[in-house]
Amino acid sequence: MAKDHALTLACPDYEADLVLLHYGDLIGDERGRVSEHVAECAACAGYLRELAALLPLTAKTDDPPQAFWMDYTRELRHKIDDAVEKKTWWRRFGFVFSPRYLAALGSAAVIILALSFTLGKNIWSTNTQLPDDEIAELLPVAEHLEFFRSMDILDDLDLIEFIGDKGSNA
Repeated sequence: MAKDHALTLACPDYEADLVLLHYGDLIGDERGRVSEHVAECAACAGYLRELAALLPLTAKTDDPPQAFWMDYTRELRHKIDDAVEKKTWWRRFGFVFSPRYLAALGSAAVIILALSFTLGKNIWSTNTQLPDDEIAELLPVAEHLEFFRSMDILDDLDLIEFIGDKGSNA
């Protein structure tokens, strides 16, 4: 079992300065002042020794073993291969536009259009001819078409006169 080690406490006024002294960030008068204090104070000297022993351990690098890197590269290769294999929806159907399929697709379209125009002629044709009894009813109207057009103009004229009468009475 590991021995519990109580850390030495430094003087509160000098604790931050001791860390800076350890890293060599103190210069000039500050460095001299803290060094003099460490020479006189056993607690701060112990704290500085513990910093020298502990701080390098905190920055110790952890190099993973070679097996880790082999697994990592294998897994990364698998992920990259999976990403390359995944194609977007438009790339999946892009093969239709390759030259060998494009000719077949064009031929199929021409055949479908030809069949729809020839076989669908009777299905889609609209019968524009009217029955004989309706033609007999519309014939007198067609003979007097000018008369009916002038009647529409007279209706509009009556409306204009009616509006004019209302405006003059107000």
